Amino acid sequence: MPRLKHYTEEPSRLFTTPAPAFIRVHGGGFVTRDMLEGTLEELRHGLREAQHGALLIDLRAMAGYESACLPVARQFLREAHGLGVSRVGVVATSTVLRTASRVAAHTVVVDLRTFEQERAALQWLHPPSPPGSRVQATASPAAPAS
Repeated sequence: MPRLKHYTEEPSRLFTTPAPAFIRVHGGGFVTRDMLEGTLEELRHGLREAQHGALLIDLRAMAGYESACLPVARQFLREAHGLGVSRVGVVATSTVLRTASRVAAHTVVVDLRTFEQERAALQWLHPPSPPGSRVQATASPAAPAS
């Protein structure tokens, strides 16, 4: 049986991945302030380029974070609305991380919700269109000549 690793021995990395309706931030390990600042700068650039209105932040593989990460996260969430973000879904199995996410978002304009399951977060970020709400792609008939 392999020896269990201490969280500081786990690879630590955050990634941003664009999807059609949102940008996903994911990764894991122990997150430092420098790592978070670099990822958020990449995210700001991606949001300016792609004009996504939603973020999915997946923290399930995160082992922990430096206390200096909270003010950095809070500042980004204050800027998010100005970058075109209206919804942020945070997926975390840890109640500590879900609570920290809500604390960081306490005074921001964006709608932030936390989830234990990615599927629930995706449904909230990009809900299916209600039946009968499809936009008609056909041209309307020409008006009769008078």
